[in-house]
Amino acid sequence: MKTIISTRRDFLKQSMYLGVAAVSASPLSRVFAAGMAGAGSGMKFGLVTYQWGRDWDLPTVIANCEKTKVLGVELRTEHAHKVESNLSAQQRKEVKKRFADSSVTLVGMGTNFAFHYAEKDKLAKDIEGAKAYVLLSRDIGGLGVKVKPNDLPKGVPQEKTIEQIGKSLNELGKFGADYGQKIRLEVHGGCSRLPIIKAIMDVADHPNVGVCWNCNEQDLEGEGLEYNFNLVKGRFSDTVHVRELNIGDYPYQQLINLFAAMDYKGWILLEARTEPKDRVAALAEQRTVWDGMLAKARASKAPGAKGGVAIEESDDKLTVTVNGKLFTEYRFKEQYRPFFYPVIGPTGVPVIRHYPMNPDLDKGGDKPDHPHHKSLWFTHGAVNGVDFWSDGKGKIVHDKFLEVSSGPQVGVIKSQNKWIAPDGTTTCTDTRTHRFYNTPDGQIMDFEVTIHASEGEVVFGDTKEGSMAIRLAPTMRLKGAVGKGHIINSEGVTDGDTWGKRANWVDYYGPVEGGVVGVAIFDHPSNPMHPTWWHVRDYGLFAVNPFGVHDFENKPAGAGDFKIPAGESRTFKYRFYFHKGDEKQGGVAEHYRDYAGTK
Repeated sequence: MKTIISTRRDFLKQSMYLGVAAVSASPLSRVFAAGMAGAGSGMKFGLVTYQWGRDWDLPTVIANCEKTKVLGVELRTEHAHKVESNLSAQQRKEVKKRFADSSVTLVGMGTNFAFHYAEKDKLAKDIEGAKAYVLLSRDIGGLGVKVKPNDLPKGVPQEKTIEQIGKSLNELGKFGADYGQKIRLEVHGGCSRLPIIKAIMDVADHPNVGVCWNCNEQDLEGEGLEYNFNLVKGRFSDTVHVRELNIGDYPYQQLINLFAAMDYKGWILLEARTEPKDRVAALAEQRTVWDGMLAKARASKAPGAKGGVAIEESDDKLTVTVNGKLFTEYRFKEQYRPFFYPVIGPTGVPVIRHYPMNPDLDKGGDKPDHPHHKSLWFTHGAVNGVDFWSDGKGKIVHDKFLEVSSGPQVGVIKSQNKWIAPDGTTTCTDTRTHRFYNTPDGQIMDFEVTIHASEGEVVFGDTKEGSMAIRLAPTMRLKGAVGKGHIINSEGVTDGDTWGKRANWVDYYGPVEGGVVGVAIFDHPSNPMHPTWWHVRDYGLFAVNPFGVHDFENKPAGAGDFKIPAGESRTFKYRFYFHKGDEKQGGVAEHYRDYAGTK
């Protein structure tokens, strides 16, 4: 089995203690030394004077930055360098000259002005205060001013505070643009969750207002770093705040890779938290660490660097990326059964319901129904009389991986699982093979499952509660306040009439965060009972079920029972095709024909 990565801590150890130490003797050193043009070549490393520079006067700040080759600085207010809005015109000229005579760029001013206050006088005071520092930054040769959101006051509707912050930023953004100064919103305080920052920036649409990423623990919440990064990717300003790059568990290498991939050209500013005995030496060390991490990021994006499908392993999940972008995670140590979550569609946003994993991420307030509908999974509601579909009854337990491999065109996860009854006995076992493809026109995932009657005869019972399933985003539903989706099958049957019908394929499509996306599931011609029946609901449940005949066709109970004799196996093959637009725009029928021709 090929293992690429384990935990975030190991990730940092690999990238820091192995990667950085080897930079001077490896091909990475040649990449960095050559100043290779391309992704990430515009990023620069600088310092926020908070903590390490708090008691340095301005000449010392500049001298220490030059000594360590950290050639950009954001000056925090209320520090020993005393660069404040009360400086006279002459003093401002002197500050500007000091920087002009040095090799250090004054990136701007770091202020604590915030715009969440319910009290109008406090809000007005901070807006005017920020404007005063815009003028200061202009006068001393700076590039912009950092501000904060900074909270969601209790007793005030969250939407009202978000709108107020956004409008305040628009006012400040327009003012700053008149003086050539960027307004940088630091991800900070009670607004540190990235969905909140995105909501603020949806209001703050002035092009002179941007996000200053701040490396908070909240960045890793929900669907993780890359998803949260992408929420605000289009609104980044020219500064990023980081802590010490080789301390703690924050995935800095992954973050720098993401910035390199988008060819970010701003400043990565160190806002240190520790208290080293020699801060200048520590700053020089951080510069060295930064050089190594940037070299790794740029090398990974260099011409000829490997793309394709990459599968990375950690303690409880496998992460699948396609050409560097997250597609899904296989969560194999869950309580009741393994499942894939999240599942990212062709427009870069999830196509699944987040409940019950991360219900706050669902758009439109999807009701908390059916907690066993977890993203994308396979199971059945009656196996030798045991309900494996619902939570709290039978469990499917991951046993081991048989293969985990990456490749330029396809990645593979092959695993073995045990179906455990409530009394602890093993009902049967299975082998699952998941294939992920690097394709130009939408994501494709194959899900092949072989059921082994390893413990005696196995009966997959006649019930609608099964089997190969995905629960879709609330906006893709046919019904509900936000549901605007549609369903069509290979026979031309549409919407609610598709339930319980037999078909080669079904496509479920609808709007998700501004774009129409579709999910098609294909039933392979070699499958038992092909063409299968479909347990596809108007509320977002989308399942293939070849066993529920008495529910689907009103036949006697047990008519759909499927028996596997002791010692034998049966295989079921399905393909998920994630595409843009409806079934015609996505070419679903053509894609099915291609799949049907495979063995």
